[in-house]
Amino acid sequence: MKKELPTRGHAIENQQAVALHESISVLMRKFRIEPGLLAGSVYADLHANDVALFELLATPEPWSVRRVAEALTAPITTISSALDRLERQGLVERRRIPDDRRVVRIELTVRGRRLAARLRDAHVENCRSMLAQLNPHEREEFLRLAAQIAGS
Repeated sequence: MKKELPTRGHAIENQQAVALHESISVLMRKFRIEPGLLAGSVYADLHANDVALFELLATPEPWSVRRVAEALTAPITTISSALDRLERQGLVERRRIPDDRRVVRIELTVRGRRLAARLRDAHVENCRSMLAQLNPHEREEFLRLAAQIAGS
């Protein structure tokens, strides 16, 4: 799907906006950049640290508290507190694995997946707006440099 916005005469490819979104997500986690919380935005009911947690849990990988803590380089107690808060809001759930009851998987609920999709869409649209300021060559160079900085 390609969404076209008025730009310096060049359409922004959806693939480019998604690529920038993915690089910025890594940069946000890597450099602990917290998004501003604005009333009425998709962030309104979230703690600033919850955004990175949603980014991780929205991937198809199996997540445990320990894996999340390692990926976010955060203490397990911090992740557990965030999960408790999000679980009370009906956004995440913890499930024991039948084969090994010691293992607890963390998953987004249907409501959590909808919010994660809204967060991702908002991020991609922000990225599209950023990329619109550049010509196609500059966009490619910017994406290359952002990925390089993010370490991908």
